[in-house]
Amino acid sequence: MSVNKINLNSDLGEQDREFFEDIDQFLIPQINSANVSCLFHGGHKDVVLDVLKSCKQKNVSIGAHASFLDKKNFGRAIVSWDRLLIHQLLKDQINFMKDMTKECDISTTHFKPHGALNYLASRDEDLAFEIVKFLKKNHPELIMLAPALSKLAKVSEIEGMTTALEVYADRTYEDDATLTPRNIEGSLITDPEKSVNHIQNIIHKGSIISRSGLLLPTKIHSICLHSDTPNSVEISKHISILLNSMNISQNKLTDLF
Repeated sequence: MSVNKINLNSDLGEQDREFFEDIDQFLIPQINSANVSCLFHGGHKDVVLDVLKSCKQKNVSIGAHASFLDKKNFGRAIVSWDRLLIHQLLKDQINFMKDMTKECDISTTHFKPHGALNYLASRDEDLAFEIVKFLKKNHPELIMLAPALSKLAKVSEIEGMTTALEVYADRTYEDDATLTPRNIEGSLITDPEKSVNHIQNIIHKGSIISRSGLLLPTKIHSICLHSDTPNSVEISKHISILLNSMNISQNKLTDLF
């Protein structure tokens, strides 16, 4: 699979000011698109505002990073849902991010679910459909950033939404293309060299590679690196070096389609 351009994204604005000053502000120059917390799973409004201002300065595009309302568990606890709950939480969070980006004279250009919402939407076609249906009706201009080979990506593509398929630089995969649960040892890739090798293999083979070695062919538009992964800043630098060595240009999501 030949790749000549790709997007590097990260989840930002999820923590406190100290984390922003230690991590987020150093990730921003390395990435192309930011998935910014809408405060349902973590973060503070003033920090989000600073993230947006920094992203504007570095020409990093902005996405609404929406989750279940679950600050206690950082949005990672499984929550029962219904149509009204999903539509309301999407409405509240996307509107919040659009208001914040408008205040900074920039635009919200993509959407990405966080944590348990992303986990469930990747596996549950009904939930994926509710998310896509809401976006298609109310925010059809947004790019859907979804895990490659997930139900969310499949439904989004079928419904005609612009869909960016992402792989993870800091997570291992199972044979069904889902992320290895965080409670399994080794599921999180924190060593920069191992992360770079992981991504290089995915790009070369045009496939997600599971822990068992199974190749799962897929298109790849974006690489995700979680800001709270240990060594995230160092990993981001190594990935940028890798992409440059492979003659792959880094682009905002809006420049990929």
